[in-house]
Amino acid sequence: MDVFVEQLVKKKKSAGQILAIVGVVLAAVLLLALSILLIAWVRGFAAFIIVGIFYGAWYLLTAQNIEYEYCVTNGDIDIDRIVAQRKRRRIVSVSGKKIESAGRYVPEKWAGRPMDRTVIAAPSDREDNLYYFTYHSKKRGHTLVVFQPDDRVKDSFYEGLPKLVQLDFNKE
Repeated sequence: MDVFVEQLVKKKKSAGQILAIVGVVLAAVLLLALSILLIAWVRGFAAFIIVGIFYGAWYLLTAQNIEYEYCVTNGDIDIDRIVAQRKRRRIVSVSGKKIESAGRYVPEKWAGRPMDRTVIAAPSDREDNLYYFTYHSKKRGHTLVVFQPDDRVKDSFYEGLPKLVQLDFNKE
C-alpha cells in the first residue's frame, strides 16, 4: 500500500522581510502622493497609475508570505516552497534510500561543516523540534536540509531511510 503524508509549515518573517514590508508601504504612500500631484497634468492616466501602485504594493507585500510543504511518499521526500499561495517551486526531491544522514538538528554541530547547499525549510533555523537530513546530488552537490516535521511526516520519513541512517536517527 502506498503511503502519502503531507504537512504545510509557514515561515516566520525575518527582520529583513519586515523592513521590506515597511519600505514597500512607505514607497507606495510616496508614489500615491506624487500621483495625486500629477492628476492635474495627466487626468486620464492617473487612475492607471494609482491602480498600478496598489497592485504593485499588494504583490510585493504578499510575496513575503512563504510556506513550505513537506510531502513524503513511500519514504521519498519532496519539499516545495510556496510564495503567497500563488507560486510553487520544488526545492528538494530525494529518495529516502539516497539520504546519507538524518536526525535532530543542532545548529552548533553543523556550523563548521562545509556543505555545497543548505536548505532551511522551517519557520526559522532557531526553532524547537528541527530535524535535518543530508544527501548528495549530482547537480547541487552535498546538501543539508533543515525542516520541522510533525509526527506523521517524521514517522513516514523514518520508514523510508536506510537501516544505518535509521539507527543514527534514533540515537539523536
